[in-house]
Amino acid sequence: MKSFLQNLLIFFALALCALCAWQWVRETALRKQVQGLYDTVHDKSEAILNLQDNVKRDEAEIQRLDGIKNMLTQTAKTNEERIADLGRMVEHTTNELAAAQLQLAAYKDAIARANDSIKFQNETIKKQNDEMATLAEARNEMVKKFNKMAADYNELATRWNKQQEELAKMATNSPPKK
Repeated sequence: MKSFLQNLLIFFALALCALCAWQWVRETALRKQVQGLYDTVHDKSEAILNLQDNVKRDEAEIQRLDGIKNMLTQTAKTNEERIADLGRMVEHTTNELAAAQLQLAAYKDAIARANDSIKFQNETIKKQNDEMATLAEARNEMVKKFNKMAADYNELATRWNKQQEELAKMATNSPPKK
């Protein structure tokens, strides 16, 4: 029995060693698996942190873009109002231009009529000037004739006065008639 017990003890010792070796191999595999899971969890945690950072950056970018969108929307509204104002101004200016063109046409017509009237007046003035020149020449002729007649009359009066003086002298120089 001694040998049986020894053999049993050796068997149990070997079985215990085999069990220890098997547990050691299993424990090693489990540790590798745990380390793999730990690495996976770490990688996933890191990825989650990166994704959370990306989400924060994206949210900040979304807020920035939303602000830009709101600003652009406000600018678009302002631009639409300005375009509407400019459209009304263009329409008003177009109406003013049409009125100014009509007024310009009326002024051109009035100027044309005034020019025609002035041309007619100028022709009339030329005719009157010609008539005045003719009348002036006729007046000058009449004045010359009048001056000649006045000179002749003065000469005749002078001769008459001389003759009267001579007659008066003769009448005083001659003896009285009886």
